[in-house]
Amino acid sequence: MAESKVDVGGWISEAFELYKANFGLMCVATLLAALLGVFSCGILAGAMFAGVVMIVLRTSRGEEPKPEIGDVFKGFDFFLQALLLVLVLGVAYAAAGMVPFIGAVAGILIAPLVMFAMPLVVDRKMEFWPAIVASYEKAKEEYVSLLVLMLLASLISGLGAILCGLGVILTAPMGTIIPVVAYRHLFEGAEPDAVPVEEAPVAPEAPAQA
Repeated sequence: MAESKVDVGGWISEAFELYKANFGLMCVATLLAALLGVFSCGILAGAMFAGVVMIVLRTSRGEEPKPEIGDVFKGFDFFLQALLLVLVLGVAYAAAGMVPFIGAVAGILIAPLVMFAMPLVVDRKMEFWPAIVASYEKAKEEYVSLLVLMLLASLISGLGAILCGLGVILTAPMGTIIPVVAYRHLFEGAEPDAVPVEEAPVAPEAPAQA
């Protein structure tokens, strides 16, 4: 049996380091996206999610200029494809959820297969359906490991709601960061130390004594 390319523990640790180093940006951007998605009755949900994915991607790559909270609105560059993606997946999950118990399980089983669709729409400017197909083709190769990864991502991102309700604001960003880290490893071959770390300034050497 071929060894899995998915390092569940390592990728979650990498996602946590990225989150910890950009705590304020990730939390506020995710909260802003969620609020606008809710207040627009879901119409802006796709674009806002695309904006958060873009912020996470750029931050993980250490791109300059550094992403800002307002960059979440750049998700509107992908408005139509992001909206269609969210609608199609939403309908699929809703249809599956109509079947008691089995529907909930089906939703969990589908999630790993489409987890890369939004990053592909944002990063490679793919249309929603080719992005879903490409996500499926890549994810099926590592399905079991990605299923475990997504289950843990869901548990971590929802932990705040379990522990203290509004604490979900603090943990929800991990639900986006973990899939983006996985995307970079599987589609880009990012190394485990891909998270940018700011180096401490080096003190200038004292001039040599004559």
